[in-house]
Amino acid sequence: MLSSLFYVGLDAVGIARAARLLRRAGTILCYHNVVPDGAAGESATPDLHMPLARFEAQVRWLARHCEIVRLRELVERVERGEQLLNVAALTFDDGYVGTLQHAVPLLARLGVPATVFVIAEAPGRWDSFWWDHPDLPPSIAPTRLRDMLKEHPGDEHAIPCATRLRGGPPVSRCLQPADWQAIAAAARQGVDIGVHSTTHSRLPRLTDAELQREVIMSRRVIERETGVTPDIFAYPYGLWDERVKAAVRAAGYRAAVTVEPGLNRAGADPWALRRVSIPANISHAAFRAYAVGLNPRWALR
Repeated sequence: MLSSLFYVGLDAVGIARAARLLRRAGTILCYHNVVPDGAAGESATPDLHMPLARFEAQVRWLARHCEIVRLRELVERVERGEQLLNVAALTFDDGYVGTLQHAVPLLARLGVPATVFVIAEAPGRWDSFWWDHPDLPPSIAPTRLRDMLKEHPGDEHAIPCATRLRGGPPVSRCLQPADWQAIAAAARQGVDIGVHSTTHSRLPRLTDAELQREVIMSRRVIERETGVTPDIFAYPYGLWDERVKAAVRAAGYRAAVTVEPGLNRAGADPWALRRVSIPANISHAAFRAYAVGLNPRWALR
């Protein structure tokens, strides 16, 4: 309640609008999934699954107040040192069915570009992502997730085993990984496809050989299945270090995105670009503040 009032206050006195007009930095928004109203409740991590109506309201606001560009164009402007005032790019992690069924058609109607980061092993092989499992203990999702990542590699096997998940009823279709046919069709329609590793493992804990598989083999699989060669990488869980960044750069990617909060100014490191993660339950006032880099919690990191 206090948080909601805080952002309403920022909006009422015009601070968010002033920041939008003054901050000379670009925003990369990070979403995960877009679903029909009520569908997110089936997931253990409902904050990843944005209701379609709320998402549409956010995109329409962005389109009115920002220049929404392809992620690769934002990267080019960063590299060239160009101004990024009111420039934004939309990204989606994981490659959910809901993203392709609901977000992509809406964005196409509005003429808004987007990048979807795909986990190469998920399409056609995974019934769901472990973090959406309805039997995931509430104490783990989402507050203990980072602690679990410290204890386990974080791929599709380690944490489910550690939490004794045994399978169960399948999640709704919109919460499942999209198949290659849908991903390839989205690419043909103009959606940019990025790489989100092979298995969504915690990259800093891997050996050099394992890291190469996550960074290089993933792109080869996506290229084979979609006909496009991705050139931007998204670190799984947003976890990276200098060794991981060097491996991504050496593999030929032109840029990589984190989930470290904040905006990107001209001259920022292209292999450590910041993103603004948008929770599914965010209010409209809070979204307008997030989109221009106003979140007091970020200053404490």
